[in-house]
Amino acid sequence: MAQTVGLETTDDPFGRPLDPVLSTPGAPVRRYRRRPALIGLGAGLLATCGAGAAYLAQSSGDTVPVLAVTDTVHRGEVLDAARLATARAAPDPALRPVAASELSSVVGRRAATDLPAGTLLTEAALTTADVPASGQSVVGVAVTEAQLPQAELVPGDHVRVFGTPNPGDAPPSEPPRSVAATVVSVSDVLDSGHVVVDVVVDDDVAGTLVAKVATGRVAIVLDSAGSEVPGGDDR
Repeated sequence: MAQTVGLETTDDPFGRPLDPVLSTPGAPVRRYRRRPALIGLGAGLLATCGAGAAYLAQSSGDTVPVLAVTDTVHRGEVLDAARLATARAAPDPALRPVAASELSSVVGRRAATDLPAGTLLTEAALTTADVPASGQSVVGVAVTEAQLPQAELVPGDHVRVFGTPNPGDAPPSEPPRSVAATVVSVSDVLDSGHVVVDVVVDDDVAGTLVAKVATGRVAIVLDSAGSEVPGGDDR
């Protein structure tokens, strides 16, 4: 009588037969070999990262406190403390930003050019020129918005103030006369509905402009930003 010999296995405590392949003793264990090149690469990356962090820390320590404008300042406007803030910047001999410690000497000076919000102040952007200068006068021109160009007027704009005819009059046979001026400041709209535009004119035509403005029949014309102060008819 033939006997059948089966593969002998050992059951686990839960009654499940164990996989004979997994339970076979003496299975070889795979060993991973260390690679010196990869270890060296990792060490190099760590060193590079450390050097970069050290450089950033050192760079941040090299910055100095300087002054910047918090909102747009137009050419000719006076700077006050409320429009200035302290920022930090790396020292740059080519830029020469104004140090924050110079705040008191900056307040009251005028912008020599338009300064967008966030601009760092430099000495070249400031001026101590008086307004009005010798031989000039400041005249306030009160007009309605209908007598102004739609484009916003800002300090430094070159304008001409024209006299206009009475409402209902026939068009004049000759072009109206004008006074050349430079804008110093522009007020908000007053309760009367007027806007006051302060302009600088030559002092020999200040009286002529005042007489025109007193009639209420004037209009302001904005001239090219790139041109010199235009010549008016009444000079």
